[in-house]
Amino acid sequence: MRINFTSIMIVVFRKFLLCGDAVPIDLNILSLHRLNGQEQSRLPGLASFAPPSRAARGRERETLLLALTLNGNIAFSDEEYAALTRDAAAAYYAAHGALTGALRAAAEKVNRALLERNLASSGRGQYVVGLLTLAALRDSQLTILQCGPTHVVAAHAGEARRLHDPALAGKGLGLSQNISRFFSQISLQPGDRLLLCPALPPAWETALALDRGLPAPDAVRKRLMAIADGDVSGAFILVTEGTGSVGFIAAGTTTPPATPQPAEASPAADSAPATPPPASESTLPPAHIVGRVPDDAPSAYAIPPQPPADDPIAEQFAAAPARTFPPSIPRARPPEPEPAAEIEEVEEEEPEFEAVDVSTAPPEERAARRAEAQRRAARVAVGGLQTWRRVRQQVWERIRKFLPHLLPGGESDISLPIPAMTFISILVPLLVVTIAVMVYARFGVSAQHNALLTQARVLRQQAMQETDLARKRESWDGALEYATRAEDIDKTSETQSLRQEAQTQLDALLGVTRLRFAPAFSAPLNAQISRMAVSDSDLYMLDATDGKILRAAIDRAYALDEKFICGAGIYGSVTVGSLVDLLVLPKANMLNSSVLGVDAAGNLLYCAPGQTPRLMTLPLPPTYWKHVTAIWLDGGNLSLDGADVKLRGARLYVLDAPARAIWVYTDTEGVFMNQPLTFFGDQIPEIQDAIDVVVSGDDLYLLHADGRITYCKHSWIDGIPTRCQSPVKLENTFPAYGNEDVFAKAHFTQMILTGQPDTSLLLLDADGQTVYRIGARDYKLQGIFAAPPSIFPAERLGALTFSPSRVLYLASGGQVYFASETP
Repeated sequence: MRINFTSIMIVVFRKFLLCGDAVPIDLNILSLHRLNGQEQSRLPGLASFAPPSRAARGRERETLLLALTLNGNIAFSDEEYAALTRDAAAAYYAAHGALTGALRAAAEKVNRALLERNLASSGRGQYVVGLLTLAALRDSQLTILQCGPTHVVAAHAGEARRLHDPALAGKGLGLSQNISRFFSQISLQPGDRLLLCPALPPAWETALALDRGLPAPDAVRKRLMAIADGDVSGAFILVTEGTGSVGFIAAGTTTPPATPQPAEASPAADSAPATPPPASESTLPPAHIVGRVPDDAPSAYAIPPQPPADDPIAEQFAAAPARTFPPSIPRARPPEPEPAAEIEEVEEEEPEFEAVDVSTAPPEERAARRAEAQRRAARVAVGGLQTWRRVRQQVWERIRKFLPHLLPGGESDISLPIPAMTFISILVPLLVVTIAVMVYARFGVSAQHNALLTQARVLRQQAMQETDLARKRESWDGALEYATRAEDIDKTSETQSLRQEAQTQLDALLGVTRLRFAPAFSAPLNAQISRMAVSDSDLYMLDATDGKILRAAIDRAYALDEKFICGAGIYGSVTVGSLVDLLVLPKANMLNSSVLGVDAAGNLLYCAPGQTPRLMTLPLPPTYWKHVTAIWLDGGNLSLDGADVKLRGARLYVLDAPARAIWVYTDTEGVFMNQPLTFFGDQIPEIQDAIDVVVSGDDLYLLHADGRITYCKHSWIDGIPTRCQSPVKLENTFPAYGNEDVFAKAHFTQMILTGQPDTSLLLLDADGQTVYRIGARDYKLQGIFAAPPSIFPAERLGALTFSPSRVLYLASGGQVYFASETP
């Protein structure tokens, strides 16, 4: 005799789990529904289902709780609500294997029905969106699936936790063939309380956490309805010690019932009470746990997959009203029934939901039912295998007899040559694939385009009606996504209009200004531009690949100066390394140069068109150089001294981040040859990760690699130290972002300071391909500059600069883009 050790270990492990100390519980459900200011005793779409006698393996000890809310402009009757919930329960109890898979099957059942309804009525502008919460109870563990922006609040020991996925905002059932979902698990104990609702009033979560002891259900209902404004819908669930039953509480009840009322008293009158086995068989520890369940995770009570049985579970539920398919959806032909002589029919009695506690049946009767169900499944499986073999043999024989009749004359004794047979074997699959592609292109693509367009319309309608700016932004964001996807399939005037409207509304909510950028050069340069500086007549670009400066003359067009020389090399006895930064010089300087470059060792190159670069080495600071990171020139006021124009008061700021130092060089007729002064006194901030510096008067700003900004106010008075604030607190003034930290998601790599009168910081978000404008004094977000979609070919931006005439330049790879209408 062969022993299956795997089966033995599974049985032993399950017996071990069933020895837990979980307390038997009851779920007492109370409807919370107010419509047009009137409280309703029934909440459509709220139902519970007990496992039928022929549930799939893994479902026989699970109770299903379902809360469905339908939004849109299509009216649904109570019968249609009940039909949808019955269909979902049928799909759940027919699903084998993992519990999460069964919950997903139930949600997909509802999604298909609503999607068919939307596709059939899309031409009339009608739609419906389903918000669904499914909860499966087994012993003391509740596994929850949420589709759409629904909320579940779980209160335990004075603490309330909300289960909600913000990513599901703007989504729901009936909008796409694929559903977005959120799984979570809760281990329940007597005294716990739950709230299920599609839209959570702000005061409900706090009120649920403040409850102590075991409050009367009707008192909870009155308090929750009193603190909520407008129309509300939801379900309040009170967990009490009991026998493992689920039922509904009628309004006016002052204490939790010892045994919940049957489901016939629930708002979903077609469902039956859930009555799982006693909680003494619980397999979970008594600890209260709330956590997210990975999608497709196996159930804690998963049973090894069994051979599929021909068991029509869906027939155990009352038949739902017939739905008609829209003509645009291909309908599958029902399989032809096999002859009665070839298939062994197993006549079984069609079960119904029983409004009794099945856990009170004797153990012998329950064991007999399980054994009989296993025997029926085995008979059906064997019959199915035999039928498959017979059908396969018959089909093969008929094909062998039919193929010769395709030949001329219908001769059956003619054998085809091997090349001809090879050609036919290749041609037939190609024809089948071609036909399949044509059918998909005719029906599948069109249906997908219509579904995406319907989703965009629904979300646009939601955005137009929404008053909360954060939710309005989420709806417009979803409308933009679906309109773009629909346009990828088929670009129409409607998809373009929807996409442009959604983008415009989003930009207005988020403070985004779309600038019209144009490329400066006809073809990208063979360079990697990392820094830029601009004057009224010239654009200078630092090529990080060769460490040299490129020049383009600004006229009617940007012409690259091929003869301009300013880069690394040997100048006399000094070797200049790759340049790390550059800046434009004032026109009046002793060397008559137009641009200044610096390498990591503090060597300065003064360059001008048509001239040989001139080398000037900065005087060494007391601590020597570690690595020059960036430079900035401030001042440069012009003064008349007789007939000569001289530069007075200009200061060069050199950032040596690894040495935690900023050195200040004063000029002598435009040349920096004096010994430097340190910007900081005894208190030096942590600036090792600083990557850029800008200065205006006594105000200095440092940009760090992680996006932080440090502000320092220099003091030239002895005894008063230079003070720094690090980091400064950036403020978002656009409420549509909600709780989103817009600064944390940005990747700032460079910054510049605009001139008077409206001095502000421009921060380059390299990855987001945008420029943030922030007040230099109050650090408030004034707006975001961006280009229309798909303007920049590279994934990130490399450099920015801003001209005195308010032209914004951005570099992407080897190309420079400019926008002249910068506000």
